[in-house]
Amino acid sequence: MKKFWLVSALAAALMLAACSEDSTEPAETEEETATEEVETEETPETEEETTESEEENSEEPALALVGDEVTAGDLTMTVTDAGVTEEIDETNRVYEINMTVTNNGEEEMSLSTEDFTLTDLTDEEKSAYGEPAEWTIAAGETAEASLQYESAATTAFKLFGTFNEEEVEWRLQGITSLD
Repeated sequence: MKKFWLVSALAAALMLAACSEDSTEPAETEEETATEEVETEETPETEEETTESEEENSEEPALALVGDEVTAGDLTMTVTDAGVTEEIDETNRVYEINMTVTNNGEEEMSLSTEDFTLTDLTDEEKSAYGEPAEWTIAAGETAEASLQYESAATTAFKLFGTFNEEEVEWRLQGITSLD
């Protein structure tokens, strides 16, 4: 009989212990639920803040690489190739950038070498090489353009273009050897 009471008391103690663990779990769950509700209420504000920061970031130039199609206003541009075309002297080379430009607008558009700036990664601006060029592109037409700059060896370049107050940026391979 003593065993029966002992086993019953032990079983009751285990049940109470199990119940007490269960009672703390719902309390935690209630806290988690309250936290989730607060997080859910904060989520729309966070999304609005994200949208605002994305809009602010969209004002920064879009980063493109050789072969990437970039749209600025009615123009769609693709840098098709970039590299050294000739030697000027022992330390400087002509760096040429070839691109295609499509006018998606309804009016004729003009581009010139003045719409572009080439810098190295230290933001040192490179001088245009040769005579300034200008391209007139009829509505719905595509033209090929070639930009030339004078530069010494550098690991990479940044080409900036500004069109209708919209700026785009390309990262281009550099001149790694003067051989």
